Amino acid sequence: MRIQAVLLAVLLMACGGGDALNEDAFVVRFEASYGECETGCVSRLEVSSEGEARVAVADGPGLPERTRSFSLTRAERAGLLEDVRLSRTEPWEERYGCPDCADQGTFILGLSAGADERGSTVDPMPHRQPAHLTPLLARLEALLIANKP
Repeated sequence: MRIQAVLLAVLLMACGGGDALNEDAFVVRFEASYGECETGCVSRLEVSSEGEARVAVADGPGLPERTRSFSLTRAERAGLLEDVRLSRTEPWEERYGCPDCADQGTFILGLSAGADERGSTVDPMPHRQPAHLTPLLARLEALLIANKP
């Protein structure tokens, strides 16, 4: 009888753990665009908390896209989860720095996590980014560059 009770308790804990993961589910979207360029001027990345990702690159707005889907490694996913947690520690402003000034480009960042929807337009220059978003922006840009089609 004791073994059955222990097995039932383990089974209930395992089922309950799945609900906690769903509460932390998110999708993060990142777009990098550059005004004065010839190819790959607009790049987008979408990554889920499960580690599934998709990159789309176009030579300009409204032009055909080249796409690639991929999965994050365990280390990449762990880093992404930590960066998203940090990004959620403070409210996001609508705009940071001077995106698209002097042709440096623009980052657009979005996060959907249940009822928590956030978005911001961000200067690509790290010294003009808020501390709670800089690690996430750097990670997303690196993933986008490494996985372009």
